Amino acid sequence: MPVTLAEIARRVGVDVSLVSRVLRDDASAKLSPTKRAQILEVAKATGYRPNRLGRSLRTGRTSIIGMLSPDIANVNHAVMFRGIEAAAAAAGYDTILTNTEDSPERLKEVISVLSEGHVDGLLVATAKANDETIDWLAKSGVPYLLVNLRRDQDDDLWIGPDDFQAGRLGASHLLELGHRRIAFLLPDLEVGNHLHRLSGIKAALAEFDCDPGQCWIKTDIGDRASGKRCVQGLLALPPSERPTAICALQTMLADAVVHATYRSGFRMPGDVSVVGYTTSSEPDFTCIHVPLDEIGRLATETLIKMLNGERGLVSLSDQKIAVRLIDMGSTAAPPE
Repeated sequence: MPVTLAEIARRVGVDVSLVSRVLRDDASAKLSPTKRAQILEVAKATGYRPNRLGRSLRTGRTSIIGMLSPDIANVNHAVMFRGIEAAAAAAGYDTILTNTEDSPERLKEVISVLSEGHVDGLLVATAKANDETIDWLAKSGVPYLLVNLRRDQDDDLWIGPDDFQAGRLGASHLLELGHRRIAFLLPDLEVGNHLHRLSGIKAALAEFDCDPGQCWIKTDIGDRASGKRCVQGLLALPPSERPTAICALQTMLADAVVHATYRSGFRMPGDVSVVGYTTSSEPDFTCIHVPLDEIGRLATETLIKMLNGERGLVSLSDQKIAVRLIDMGSTAAPPE
């Protein structure tokens, strides 16, 4: 049976209210250092845990943060949630991870349940470029922050990667090596992040005076199998026509590119150079690295500041977290 405040008070010989204030770290509680130490010692020895429901009724807060993910099986969201959970725990919050199945109806259903006093705020990793469900969320009254994925609206509170720079870095790296026949692979352009990566790619092509007509920009590749088929088709072209480099700016597509390249009998970088996209700081091939664990941590800390009334957040442009290219040797100059 869980130990109560009354039991701790009985063992130490003080009033219950004093025990409650000491365990809340209330410096105004008037008692001797010895008694304060005794209360903390008994609470620790008995494994005391505060009654969350009672505390919630007193304060109107649950000390719980919810994260909404479109797909909890996505390894990127697992990495991000690790950062979220660590930052939340450090601030005394617990976390709930919920799968929305990338469905607006499911998202509304989840928010309706969580907004009934179950969480203090939400981290939303589900937003698309044009997402009316976020407008609906704003009217629900639940404090929230968009994390990683975003809309094409500058007034959203959002923290995520610098997607424009991700596209620009990947393209510029290959262009600097001398590649001009480059295949760029991107998934669903309904996701705002992917649109910004495409803008970064186009900016790099313009900077290097590269005719986009020489390149392939393949978008809306929805799954790994489609990505593999796309790569196999490109590599089946005659040597003078096929791409000398492939840039896949999404983790699932990057994995598909590597597998399809080897299955087609090509070597990296001898036959084709490859740039991918990863959350790992030690990738197996050259990638744009996105620190999603850091993004999760910063998003959580920012949301907690909002919950504590510190609304003076920095602007959206300052919430773009830097990405970097990690060269692991899968790129080289185009083959002769």
